Amino acid sequence: MKTAFFSDVHANLEALLAVMKDAETEGVKKYYFLGDAVGYGPNPNECLEIICNNASICLMGNHDYAALGLLDTSCFNDYAKQAIDFTERVLTEDNKRRLANFELEYIYDDFHLVHSTPKIPNHWDYILTMEDAEANFPYTKKNICLIGHSHFPVIIEKANGSEAKLLGGNEVKIDKTKKYIINIGSVGQPRDNNPDSCYLIYDTKSKTARLKRVGYDIKLTQKKMEEAGLPKYLIERLGKGR
Repeated sequence: MKTAFFSDVHANLEALLAVMKDAETEGVKKYYFLGDAVGYGPNPNECLEIICNNASICLMGNHDYAALGLLDTSCFNDYAKQAIDFTERVLTEDNKRRLANFELEYIYDDFHLVHSTPKIPNHWDYILTMEDAEANFPYTKKNICLIGHSHFPVIIEKANGSEAKLLGGNEVKIDKTKKYIINIGSVGQPRDNNPDSCYLIYDTKSKTARLKRVGYDIKLTQKKMEEAGLPKYLIERLGKGR
């Protein structure tokens, strides 16, 4: 069976629809969402409904937390604050209730799912360096820890007694004797200089995790962002993937 893990949709409906269509083509049977349904983009309500209707488990991201008034946005840049203000204005009461039911982490089978870090999920720290990864590996509760948050897809592997190492490529066959931290990238706002959406497919038969890129209609999303009065900086960065 193939399972899709996706994160950081950020209210980008076109990107989300493209990923869902691609996952269906791939034969995905189950979905897990790793946080940040809202923020930055123009369609928070539509994205939340699709996510909640398809994902078996939905995790909370820092932008979701902020949109619910649970996180002080003083730690956000001005562009992100403006997007949260927009999100708070347009979110329906039903979708606020949906969002409030998202979880901070989820553990099942071989997977530990969390938006930011396994160490302290609601501190919204980042795993950006190998040192960050080493500091978090002791807190991974299963041998595969999937994260989002940085919008930068990477696969990090750690063998018992060895230093963690960054794996090249977009695919890894899981070795049960090792541990993994895999950032599954962002659906709605990639930041690795590739504007295409990114999500992860896990094949339970082959025990293979694969990062998948999917193109979408960026110009349509940008047009909708402009019409919504969202910051020009957020609009332009979509096309650059950063």
